[in-house]
Amino acid sequence: MPVSPIFPSSAPSLSPSNMVMRSNPLRRLTRMRSPASVGCRGSVAAEFALAAPAVIVIAAGIADFGMLAARSAELAAATRIGAEYARVYPLDTGSIQNSVQSAMSVGPALTFPASFPRRCECDDATPITCNEACATVGRPAPNRVFITVSADQPFTPFVPWPGIPTALTAATEVRLQ
Repeated sequence: MPVSPIFPSSAPSLSPSNMVMRSNPLRRLTRMRSPASVGCRGSVAAEFALAAPAVIVIAAGIADFGMLAARSAELAAATRIGAEYARVYPLDTGSIQNSVQSAMSVGPALTFPASFPRRCECDDATPITCNEACATVGRPAPNRVFITVSADQPFTPFVPWPGIPTALTAATEVRLQ
């Protein structure tokens, strides 16, 4: 019967004198420092100082481009709402502006043109003035009347990136007749 070096068969007690104490070599290695890591106490701080500005610039860019996309989409949706209102009430410029402004959730005030332009054309896409009929100029009827609802909104990014606009513009054209 083989004898265990830690627990001898003749001694059932677990006293320290009967046990063979062995040191753990891994414990010794974790306490020792490698020669390469002796002078590296500030390397983490230096790496952070180099990487932090790049991470901040990337985060600001993501936030600015995300805000630009969200505001542009919101402005385009608001002008579509104004165009739908203009389809029913094409001569009420003030209410069209109010419908566009109230469709915007948050943000700076919008600026509008003095009036929303109208254009007319015949069925074959020939432009005419809106006070004449296509039949009187020898074109196929009926007249098509369009109105364009547009709005501008200032945009201020966190960082003034090159190529980012300072004002957003959206326009929606709708057919009235």
